[in-house]
Amino acid sequence: MLAAACRIVAAEGLVGLTLRPLAEALGVSVTVLSNHYGARADIIAAICRAAREHDAQRLDHWRKLLAGLGSPPPSIAADMAEAILDDLVTEQRAISMLYLEMLHACTWDAALRPAFEPWAEERRAFWHEFARRAGLAGALVECAWWQGYVVAELAYSVALNAVSSYRMLRRVCLQRLFAGGLAAAPDEAGAVLFALLIEQMQPGGDKLAAESGTGQTPAWMALAARACGIRLAEQGVGGLTHRAIAAEIGVPHTTLSYRFPTQYDLVIAGLESIAAHILLAVDAGSLTELQRLRIAGDGKKLDLARANFAVAIAAARMPDLKDYTASLRSRRGNNLVKVFEQYMPGARGIDGLCAQVISMGLTGLTNLEPPGEASENSVASAFAATAKWLQAGAGQPIPDRPTGQAAPRRRR
Repeated sequence: MLAAACRIVAAEGLVGLTLRPLAEALGVSVTVLSNHYGARADIIAAICRAAREHDAQRLDHWRKLLAGLGSPPPSIAADMAEAILDDLVTEQRAISMLYLEMLHACTWDAALRPAFEPWAEERRAFWHEFARRAGLAGALVECAWWQGYVVAELAYSVALNAVSSYRMLRRVCLQRLFAGGLAAAPDEAGAVLFALLIEQMQPGGDKLAAESGTGQTPAWMALAARACGIRLAEQGVGGLTHRAIAAEIGVPHTTLSYRFPTQYDLVIAGLESIAAHILLAVDAGSLTELQRLRIAGDGKKLDLARANFAVAIAAARMPDLKDYTASLRSRRGNNLVKVFEQYMPGARGIDGLCAQVISMGLTGLTNLEPPGEASENSVASAFAATAKWLQAGAGQPIPDRPTGQAAPRRRR
């Protein structure tokens, strides 16, 4: 049943994992399936238990290696983290896709959380132990930033692992993270490599960003694109339907379908809106302006971190989204450099690579909890923890905050 569920999720996402297709895949009737397990929630709980048991065997393999190493040096820790992530998206790809789909869905569907939580806790415990043995700063682990980093990189990995420039970028980020301090000045060759990798990963996104600002279109189409971006962030691709978007912006379903015939067209419209917001955010360079840009006149917020995460997960089963996903991954941290310059002008060595690594952890952390005050507080605490760690690593005093400025609550 686990194998059948993974095949369905890989093809259609978690929204496709219903009783009828699962029963057909198993060669039984819906009645037989429900009589044996119960309702859909009970079946998903059984699938999560099976996935947890399967996962535990593979994680035990890595635990034994870690135990044998004791406290691995930074270079070995980075290589091991890279190898584990690679294993999770190659040998364990189907399980990882199910894990990510469940994790993402739990942020809007509370009914799924009891079934998923034991499995999620098993993975959290593994990565916590890894960080402890590798000597990662305790503050980054305790505030859940490290867990966020692993989850975010896993989501991008399931979509982009076949892209050589992405794999190299992932490795470079991990090397910088475990090198004893993110604010350590990178060597010139490393800076050149990072810039080249970013350039290689952006063609698809540059095309998307260019398209988002071209052409004369009806005003309602811009509203539709923004609504698609918001719904991507809130419920992923599975929640992006013509009827939902049409009802939200107040146009006939047929009118929307004429302009955006398929779900893929809705996804691209949402991506165009996201790309436009990212470019504006990077140019803004202040937290006040970043907040303003994400909130339209209707008061609804476009959460870029959640939207990026949703697109990365979808790209694992929608190959046409890979170029866009690569571009979104490469842009992580672009505006965070400016934010750090504003709030920590004395800290040294906070370059694009450092900011990207910090941004990855904050992005993943955003997607570990349902949207709301609790999530915002978690991210704000992690932002503060990483900022203090960077300043301490650079030998700088740690002020409470710049005079006359509010403490940052959100970031991208």
